[in-house]
Amino acid sequence: MMNNSRLLLRRFQRTTSKNTKRIVLEPTRVFSRVMTRVISRDFSTQTKQDILVLNAGSSSLKFNLFSVDMGSNSVSSVLNGAANGLTVTGDVDPVIKIKQGDKTLISDVISSPTHSAALSFIADTIRSHSSENISAVGHRIVHGGTVFPESCIVDDSALEELSQLNSLAPLHNPHNLAGIVAAAETFPGALQVGVFDTGYHATIPEHAHTYALPRQLANKYRKYGFHGTSHKYVVEQAAQFLGKERINAISFHLGNGCSVACIKDNKSIDTTMGYTPLAGLPMGSRSGDIDPSIIIKLLQDEGYSSEEVSDILHSQSGLYGISGSSDSLTVERGYKNGDPGYKLAFNVFAYNVKKFLGAYTAILNNKVDCIIFTGGIGENSPLLHNLVCEGLHPVTHDNYSRDNQVSDISAAGSSTRVLVVKTNEELAIARECVKLMR
Repeated sequence: MMNNSRLLLRRFQRTTSKNTKRIVLEPTRVFSRVMTRVISRDFSTQTKQDILVLNAGSSSLKFNLFSVDMGSNSVSSVLNGAANGLTVTGDVDPVIKIKQGDKTLISDVISSPTHSAALSFIADTIRSHSSENISAVGHRIVHGGTVFPESCIVDDSALEELSQLNSLAPLHNPHNLAGIVAAAETFPGALQVGVFDTGYHATIPEHAHTYALPRQLANKYRKYGFHGTSHKYVVEQAAQFLGKERINAISFHLGNGCSVACIKDNKSIDTTMGYTPLAGLPMGSRSGDIDPSIIIKLLQDEGYSSEEVSDILHSQSGLYGISGSSDSLTVERGYKNGDPGYKLAFNVFAYNVKKFLGAYTAILNNKVDCIIFTGGIGENSPLLHNLVCEGLHPVTHDNYSRDNQVSDISAAGSSTRVLVVKTNEELAIARECVKLMR
C-alpha cells in the first residue's frame, strides 16, 4: 500500500500540473503531520549538522550537501550535482551527475524523468557516501510575493500560502514546491526551509516598486525583483573584503538571466527585474525592457497569440534573438572575431548594463563604495568589465583570477572599487537554514 507521504506527492504533482494556482488542502494536512514532528525538534543538541540544498527547476534538480559545525559556523560542501532532462515529454534521457569536490562520483541515466526519481537517487547517494541524517533541506523558491519577505520554515500553512503564489512564477514555483513535498517524503526527519529570490528586495521603497498604472492595477502588479539570494551573498562578501560593516554598491548578476541591484547600506533599494524575471536587461533568450506597444502590435497587427508572444519574449529574444546564440561566451568570441551579429548582440548587452550603472550611481547620489560583477559572464569576462566601466571607473585585470573568491580589478587611485565576486547561492541558502535552526 502506498504510504501517506508518497500519496501526497502524487496528488501534489497531479494538482500542480492541472492548476498551478493552488494545492488541494488534503495534501497539506498530510504534510502537516510530517512537519509538526520536525519543527519541534531541538537542533542545538548536535554540533555537526548536515544540510541539503535543493534548486528545483522546470527540467532540472540541482543539489549541494553541506556539513555545518554549529559551534564555529563553518560550512563546507560534501557532495554536489545536478539531474537534467526531467521532462514529461521524455525526448531526452534524464541524466544525473554527482561530484565530491572536483571528483566525479556518478554520471548516469536515472530510471524516470521526474523530480521525485532524481531526489530518490540523490538521497541514496548521500546515504551511501556521506550522511544518514539530514537535519534540514533548504529550497530555492523563486517568488515569495509580499507574503514572504524573509526565509521561513515551511509548515502546512506556509505551503498553502506558497501555492497561492504559483501564478506569479508558473515556470518556477510549482517545481520549487514539488521539491519541498518530495524532500519531506524522502527526508522525513529534516526541517524544510524556503529561501526566496524575491526576499532580499523586500526593502525596495514604494516609489521604486510602484508601476505608473491606474491605482487598482498598480496595487496588484508591482516590482518584486529576483536573484536576491545571489545579490545579498556577493554584497556581504564585498563588504567583508572592503573591511566595512555596511556598503553602498551596484551589483551586477550577469548569467543567462541578468539583473542589477542598487544597494544602500547593504539593503536593496531598486533592481532591474520587475513583476517577473522578464524585465530589465536583455538576457540569454529574454528580451528585457521593451516598449509595451510592441506587444500590442504583435497581438493586434502581426496575428500572434498571447502564448506565442510570451515565447518570443522569454525564449527567442535577448542575445539569442540578435545573434542566434544565447551563450554569452559564444557571443563574446564572435565579438572578438568581428562577426557583425555577435558584435551587435554584445554591444547591446554591454550598453544596457552600463546604462543601469549610470542610473543607479545617480540614485545613490554618486556615493558608491563598489561595483560588483558576478554570475557566469559577470565573473568571467574582462571584455565586459572594460566596456561597462569605460570612462567611469578605470579597471585593470593584473590581479584578476577566476580562482579568486574576490578579485579587485580597480585601477590605482579609483575612489570606487570594482570587484569580481564569485556567487554561491547554495552556500547562502545553507546559511539561512542554520539561522532558522538555532
